[in-house]
Amino acid sequence: MAIPGSEKERQMLGLFLVPGVYMRVLAQTVRQLGHNDRPLYEGLNFGPEDLKANDSRVFVTDAMMMAERALKLASRDGLSFMLARELRVTIHGTLGFAALTSPTLAGALDSVRRYLQLRAPFLSMSQSETDDHVLVKLCTEFDVPGLYPFLAETVTATLVLLTEQLLDRSDAQTRGFALDNGKLPGVSVRLGGPEPSYYRKYADQLPVKFEYDQPDELLVLPKALLDVRMRLADADASRMASDECEFELQKALKEQGDLAMAVRNMLRMMPGPLPSLEAMAVRFCVSSRTLKRRLADRETNYREIVEAVLKDRAIQLLRYTNQSVSEIAYELGYADLSNFSRAFKKWTGKSASEFREGGPDPAPEEGP
Repeated sequence: MAIPGSEKERQMLGLFLVPGVYMRVLAQTVRQLGHNDRPLYEGLNFGPEDLKANDSRVFVTDAMMMAERALKLASRDGLSFMLARELRVTIHGTLGFAALTSPTLAGALDSVRRYLQLRAPFLSMSQSETDDHVLVKLCTEFDVPGLYPFLAETVTATLVLLTEQLLDRSDAQTRGFALDNGKLPGVSVRLGGPEPSYYRKYADQLPVKFEYDQPDELLVLPKALLDVRMRLADADASRMASDECEFELQKALKEQGDLAMAVRNMLRMMPGPLPSLEAMAVRFCVSSRTLKRRLADRETNYREIVEAVLKDRAIQLLRYTNQSVSEIAYELGYADLSNFSRAFKKWTGKSASEFREGGPDPAPEEGP
C-alpha cells in the first residue's frame, strides 16, 4: 500500500538518525580487521568520543558515508559477516530485548519487521508465505546501490546468527529443528550478485547457507520454525519492550533532523550532474514544495547548497587533479564551459585558470 505524502514525509524525517552504537561497532570491526578507522570520520560532524554515549545518533547520510568508507577499507575481508557477529542482541536496545523475550520466533520477527527502521533506516522488511515457507524480504528505503549488497548481507547474517543463538534448542529439537552440522535445517539466505570471495572463509561459521545470484534478497524459513519458543521467552517482558519500541517509534516520527545538512551530505556523495530539487525531494520522500519550505526554515535554499557543493568539488579537482578546466566543468554537470567559468569566478573571485596557477585558496564552504 502506498504511503500518503504527508505520512511519507513524517517517516523520512523522523527516522533520520541512526544509533551511534552501530557506527561505533562498525569502526571497531574495521580495526579488528587490521585497518585504521580514523579515515572513517574525516569531514563528519562527530568522532569516536561522540559515539560512546548510549543515546548518540548520527544522520543517515553521515552513516552512509561512513559505511562506504569502511567498505573501501575492509570489504574484501568479509566486513559484513564480521560486523554481523559483533552486533549482539544487547546492542539493539529495546528492539533486541523485545525479540529476545518474544514467546516464539514469529513474535520476534514481527518486532524486527515493525521496528527495523528505528535501527536501520536504510531498510524495511516484508513477509509473505508459500505452502511450507515464510519469505522475509529486505527492501531498501534509499537509492544506495553501492551499499545495498553490504547492508543486505550484514542484516541477514545478523538475523540468522541471532535466531540460532536465541531459539530454545530443546523446543527446536522437539519440533525437528535441531542443528545439523551447525546449520538450521530448511533455513537459507538468498542474495543478489555473485558470491564474494570471502564467503567461503565464513561459511562454516554461519548457521545457514547463503545462496548468491538470486533474483531477490530473502530470508527463507520453514513455517513450523516460527512456532519454536525463544530461549528467554517472557510474554510480559516482551510486551513491555514492544511498548517502549512503539513509544520510540512515535517519538522519532515527530522529530526532524537538520534537513539542510542531510541534503548537503547527500549531494557530496553523488557524482555530477547533481539532481534537481524535484529529484532530491523524491529521495527524501517529500514534495518539492515541502523541501523548499524545510530549507527556508534553515535560512537557505537548494540552489545555495548545490553551489556550495559544486564550489568545493571544483576547488578539489583543480587542486588535486590534472584534468582540464573543460573536463572539470563536464564532470560537475556543466554542458557549457562558459557557464562554469562564470560560476567559478562568482564563487572565488578568480577564473579557474588563475586559481590553478596559484594564490591563497578561498575558504571552503561549510554549508548551511
